[in-house]
Amino acid sequence: EELTLSKNITRREFIKDAVIKGTAMTFACKALPSIVSAEDSTADLKEAMFYEQDEGVKIKCMLEPRQCIVNDWERGYCGAKENRGGKYYSLVYSRPCAVYEEPIENDHFYHVLPGSQFLGIGTAGCNLECKFCETWQISQVRPEETKTQNLSPEDAVQVALNKGRKVIGFTYNDPVICYEFTLETAKAAKQAGLKTLCHSAGYIYTKPLKTLLAHIDAINIDLKGFSEEYYNGICGIDLKTVLDTLKTVKQENVFLEITNLLVTGKNDSRDSIDKMTSWIAENLGTDVPIHFIRFFPNYQLTDLLATPLETLEMACEVAVSNGMKFVYVGNVPESKYQLTFCPVCKNELIQRNETEVSILGLNESGKCKKCGNPIPGIWQSNS
Repeated sequence: EELTLSKNITRREFIKDAVIKGTAMTFACKALPSIVSAEDSTADLKEAMFYEQDEGVKIKCMLEPRQCIVNDWERGYCGAKENRGGKYYSLVYSRPCAVYEEPIENDHFYHVLPGSQFLGIGTAGCNLECKFCETWQISQVRPEETKTQNLSPEDAVQVALNKGRKVIGFTYNDPVICYEFTLETAKAAKQAGLKTLCHSAGYIYTKPLKTLLAHIDAINIDLKGFSEEYYNGICGIDLKTVLDTLKTVKQENVFLEITNLLVTGKNDSRDSIDKMTSWIAENLGTDVPIHFIRFFPNYQLTDLLATPLETLEMACEVAVSNGMKFVYVGNVPESKYQLTFCPVCKNELIQRNETEVSILGLNESGKCKKCGNPIPGIWQSNS
């Protein structure tokens, strides 16, 4: 039976849909049962990568710095992997709970095939505990608390091809959680000639990150703030690992964009933004697109106000003053920071609004039509 997808849904509509329905999925296939009982055969599960034996049947997860020690029939922090007799299994492999077609700009990729649509895929679970999480209905729950579909990597690629999509994106929850599914789907997508995107918080060790990046064309990393205090208190992880991830992405020559959600009164000071954008310029380069995203009250931070427009514009001005060439604002329609300009001759290259993207001053090879300056990005599906 053909998978039915939601079309042209914006990220905010996705969130609203998840709140109302209790899931972020439009179903046509049969929902799968929960994987919680001893009767479930391990033959139907995918063994996890990057773990090692500990004492007895205990295992230690080596995918990310939390290094969960997991006893028999227990799960790691993410809730999406389980130890069964000393082997660690993914409970979300081929079991996505969110599959959508949506504009690539919705996932904060402004320099990747602008105006195109991608097939977005996500599962339950997360290895962070962000108090502002926009997709907490799936990221902060266990697999059996969502409705899932049986969608293998090969099936996912076929759905994308059938729908005429040239891009598959791993998003909605962190792809680190469904690492094995993400990796195998990315491999299958590349073999089929599709582009692959990944939107992640970057909380992952270098070895598995490099393994994944070998099959990813572009990645957006959420740099959620720029202090250990903020990361520890609001997100439950450390900042250093994320900064190491950003450096690795740059070293591996995978196209990078960065998203920073400005949470009112938490990570939105001029000093914090100055330090963050200075670090990006020095360590990653001034060509990296950065998206400052407007926060709306959500999840555990419903008592805060939405990010003032003045704060977003201040952040952009600080980033520009530190040399950043491509600075954008998200969740604010018709902002001047939705546009892309040539950093050399200031020619307007791309216009964006809530529903349309117009490529004006950029040729097919990604160069400014006026001065010939190359603009970093992926501008052709076969590039």
